[in-house]
Amino acid sequence: MPNGVRWTPLLNRRDNEILETFNMGIERAEFEPALNEDEIVDAVAEALTGLGLTASSQDTGGGIHCVVIEHKDGGEIAWGTADVTWGASITDEHGEYVSSIETSCPSDSQNIAQIVEAIKGLSLAAGAAVFSS
Repeated sequence: MPNGVRWTPLLNRRDNEILETFNMGIERAEFEPALNEDEIVDAVAEALTGLGLTASSQDTGGGIHCVVIEHKDGGEIAWGTADVTWGASITDEHGEYVSSIETSCPSDSQNIAQIVEAIKGLSLAAGAAVFSS
């Protein structure tokens, strides 16, 4: 540099790494397409199964997709996003309506972990079937 002025970078290597990671996160957030309802329901069912619940994703027709968890007494707990938040309908072994459950998890959430956390505890409290591996 002219006149003996020494240039010192404002950012060190660690700062650059942090910024690169941050920028990659922004790029991913901006450019990754949002999950569609099928993908969310599939991911939630898979995660719940991984946690020991007997869960699956089902297309119930008419564009409605649900996470269905087997009930320990033979019915099922069908979770979906028909309202502002995730909610479920519980049916008995004959398919007759028994009750419903509501969460505080928004229906438009893309956060699979948040959805799973909201559904898991309420499902277990409602009698979800659990398998042991």
